[in-house]
Amino acid sequence: MSVSKNKTTGKWECRYYVRASDGSLKSAHKRGFSTKQEAQAYELAHRHDSEPSDGDSFGTMFESLALHNRASEVTTAQRRARMHKYCKDLLGKSMRSLTKQDFLLWRESLSEWDIATQTKNDIIGYVKQVGRYAWETYDIPDQSKVLKPFPKELDDFHEMVLITPAQFAEFLSHETNPILSAFYQFLFMTGCRKGEAKALLKTDYDPIRKRVHIYKSMRRGEDSLRTTKTRNERWVALDDATNEKITALCKRNGEWLFGDEAPLDNNTITWHFKKNLQAAGLPDMRIHDLRHSHVSMLWDAGVPVPSISKRIGHSSPKVTMERYSHIFDKEEEKTLNFLNNLHGI
Repeated sequence: MSVSKNKTTGKWECRYYVRASDGSLKSAHKRGFSTKQEAQAYELAHRHDSEPSDGDSFGTMFESLALHNRASEVTTAQRRARMHKYCKDLLGKSMRSLTKQDFLLWRESLSEWDIATQTKNDIIGYVKQVGRYAWETYDIPDQSKVLKPFPKELDDFHEMVLITPAQFAEFLSHETNPILSAFYQFLFMTGCRKGEAKALLKTDYDPIRKRVHIYKSMRRGEDSLRTTKTRNERWVALDDATNEKITALCKRNGEWLFGDEAPLDNNTITWHFKKNLQAAGLPDMRIHDLRHSHVSMLWDAGVPVPSISKRIGHSSPKVTMERYSHIFDKEEEKTLNFLNNLHGI
């Protein structure tokens, strides 16, 4: 349920849900309120229409959460498919009847599936979202809090892939969407995390000093906004080429810097990224490797570690040294080669 202001009419409106005779939830929309308080009062008055009965199942609550989050059809379909494949033991059970033991037994069964640890943990995350939603919306005790993620195994850690500015330029030449083109360039030229870039609003950009304010992150959609990973906010200066693209984006409609009316969707970001890599003949890599490549590029240019650490938002230079030790070790090799080639000593 939500209340928002229509930018065109200047009026307030609210979205709420009505429970149909078959038990499913249907979205309803009421427009034309003069004040935010009126819209909130109307939404509150109709909230009881969506209250569940004791027999509401975990599956029904999942669908209600998807409707509440207004996630994209692609994202919802992907999560629904995973729920039906890996969560059969939960879907048909009443939320009020599920116990901690039920969730622990389900986690045990999930551990037997031959899928990546990250995939298992993503599914656990979906289940916990449903449990938290049931508690926050319907006061149903959240027994899913007992679930813990699986520890990562050696095979789950990805090898860092680095690309050069020339390789990135070839990659970017295959992207025709101006928002995605600016998004990828922003990641490569600032070292920001994907979630930090997705969360940027046009108001977070300072056109006078050519920099952006990083203080929040977004894992999925608007409902997943949170503080940055290290809880440190920072200003990141932009190079001229990236600043030119950001300036162009700010002239578009919508509040989001990357996405206009809504933040970029993760599936769209990944699909275009993989397509461009293949077109450019580059090795398969993760979007996060653009951040690693930025660090490598700065180090090769002689930028001190403390400056790199501050720019990419690490809590301390020590963290940066530990995370990128294999990159910094190359400089030590150069030093030893120089010393070993000295003559007359």
